Amino acid sequence: MNSYKPTVTVDTSAIVKWFKAEEDRERALKLRSWAEVGKINLVISIILLSECARGLKKAGWENKEIYDAVDMLDRIINLCGIELIPVDRLVVKSAQTLVIEHGIYSADAIHAATAILTGSNFFVSSDKHHVKKSLKERMENKGVKVFTLSEIEKIEEKF
Repeated sequence: MNSYKPTVTVDTSAIVKWFKAEEDRERALKLRSWAEVGKINLVISIILLSECARGLKKAGWENKEIYDAVDMLDRIINLCGIELIPVDRLVVKSAQTLVIEHGIYSADAIHAATAILTGSNFFVSSDKHHVKKSLKERMENKGVKVFTLSEIEKIEEKF
């Protein structure tokens, strides 16, 4: 039996699918189930909490529904032992470099920097900015494999 337990950082585009019926929702839920049963260490940036609320608001959800979803997200984080990474000066400085060199949005850069700085094995995103060739190469040079949700089976092959 292989005891390898990869560390996977995810961004908001993947987590919001836990609540919204969108393309690749089943794969997003699979990531969550891997964390629930301890197959992976799941890592997220603390900004994901407000970004998730924003994503649901933008999708037209009612306030009560959003509050219910973010409360559920808090419970999932606690139950699954998901690691919340603060946005400190080091994360911000690393994100600045990614913004400047790869032209991505600040929040996207924070998620990518979080993956790099935590030494994650994998970074999963449904955001097209994260799979830009130059950023993907940069992250892979730092030891972080970048996958879309539709590619997470490649992670499963590792455990």
